[in-house]
Amino acid sequence: MLPSQFGAGRNVRFGDSRIRARDAGLARLRAEQKSIPKGVTLPTRATLEYNGVRHDAAVQTVNIAKVSYQSARGTELNFKDFWGYNVAGYELAKILELNMVPPYVARKVHGQEASFSWWVNDSMMEIDRKNRHMEPSDLDSWNKQMYAVRVWHQLIYDTDPNLTNILISKDWQIWIIDCSRAFRLSKDLRDTKDLVQCDRRLLAKLRTLDKDMLKEKLSHWLTNSEIQALAVRAVKIVDFFDKETAAKGEGAVLYDTPRTSQACGTGL
Repeated sequence: MLPSQFGAGRNVRFGDSRIRARDAGLARLRAEQKSIPKGVTLPTRATLEYNGVRHDAAVQTVNIAKVSYQSARGTELNFKDFWGYNVAGYELAKILELNMVPPYVARKVHGQEASFSWWVNDSMMEIDRKNRHMEPSDLDSWNKQMYAVRVWHQLIYDTDPNLTNILISKDWQIWIIDCSRAFRLSKDLRDTKDLVQCDRRLLAKLRTLDKDMLKEKLSHWLTNSEIQALAVRAVKIVDFFDKETAAKGEGAVLYDTPRTSQACGTGL
């Protein structure tokens, strides 16, 4: 697995190969970056290599802030589109043991700061699955993954949760990518209708989130106001599911999903 930091002297793992990083850079670009055909933030795909081990990465350099921004969803005030939110999202997913967000790290490419994410091989986008009318063989497992995705989007207040930002591997594992338009200042949830059920461990981890802990883990990428809003939304999600459980019964609201000890899940 690709860890969150590539510090000097760390042992890291790429798939089944163990390599030792002797410098903070770790990997170098071996191939010219190629544009990814989908995505409004114009990410690129690059090939990384270190000691003969190769893997691709999705690279985002977007860093835009506007007082007002007009999109198909309407006008958004205090708009931000920031590559650093991707790194914050991965670090938050590790805290929650969500295991559905591929690794994101901060690096420089051609002198420009960027997020690098582990490329999920042999996957399709959710929009492609829908267009091909493909259905998962295990619908219950699929639904539980999607419930977790919805909780995640409410937590981080993603203003662009489109179908190109969900990848599906061959074993029907869902991977959530690109939260560069998330972590808004709103202390309200976007839409509680999206909150249907919740994984028990995810709910337990949400209970542990507080402003001080989030500041310690995420302050490099999020402002104090963004962290405070995130903490408030976590409390509101917990309160929502507590009320749902009291009204409908635990079995109708909560479920258990098998976990792996690997911070970013399995299959990478």
